[in-house]
Parts: sequence; structure tokens; C-alpha cells
Amino acid sequence: MDQNELNYFVQVLQKRIGEYFQQSLVYEARFQQQNDIITKQNERIEELLKEVEDYKSQIENIDEIAKKQAARAATVKSRKKTTSPGDGGTF
Repeated sequence: MDQNELNYFVQVLQKRIGEYFQQSLVYEARFQQQNDIITKQNERIEELLKEVEDYKSQIENIDEIAKKQAARAATVKSRKKTTSPGDGGTF
């Protein structure tokens, strides 16, 4: 290459390096933005998973209460009316 060709080569090289650097910055910015979005979504997923666990424990508590109430109702139904010889009343 002669001096004239080298000057054009350097100019083209500088132009390409500038373009590639700009593209690199754009891609890096996009990656950062996507990583931020993913991080926020993961945080939200963790919050929702905690809420689901809370709801599960609440449902379990409700089920236990319902079982206790059903057991009490069954106990009350199983009691028979009895007559007392002393007063003639029923219980």
C-alpha cells in the first residue's frame, strides 16, 4: 500500500471503529435495561410466591376451623334427649 491508500484505509478504519463502538454502547444499554426489567420481575415473582404461601396457610387455618366446627356440630347432634326422673323434663 502506498501513502494515499493508507490514508483512506485509516479513515475507513476510524469510521468503522466509531460505528462499532456506538453499536456496542447501544447493545450494552439495551442489555442493562433488560436486566433491570428481569430483576424487577424476579422481585415481583418472589413477592407473589410469598403471598401464595400466606394464602395457603390461611386456607389451612380455615380448614382446621371448619373441621372443628363440624366436629362440634356432630357432637351436638349425637347427644340424645334424656328424661330425668326427678322433674319430668327433657334435656
